[in-house]
Amino acid sequence: MEITRDLFLTDARAPYFTVALGSRDLEAHRTLSSLTSAEHERLGEALTAAAATIADVLRAAYRRGRNVTGASSFGCGT
Repeated sequence: MEITRDLFLTDARAPYFTVALGSRDLEAHRTLSSLTSAEHERLGEALTAAAATIADVLRAAYRRGRNVTGASSFGCGT
């Protein structure tokens, strides 16, 4: 199970990042699956707030990187 929030750093919707909370074992999956709708909503709000903070950091790095000529890729096959 995963609960995700997408981040777009520009109006062009690129670059595109995802912040995700995912279960990696059966116990974690059970915990996420057992959330009430109110808990799921609270978790979503927490991820949204975290994504906003992460986006602020990434936007600054993105703007800085765009001002550097000859910047290398981030190893994403680009």
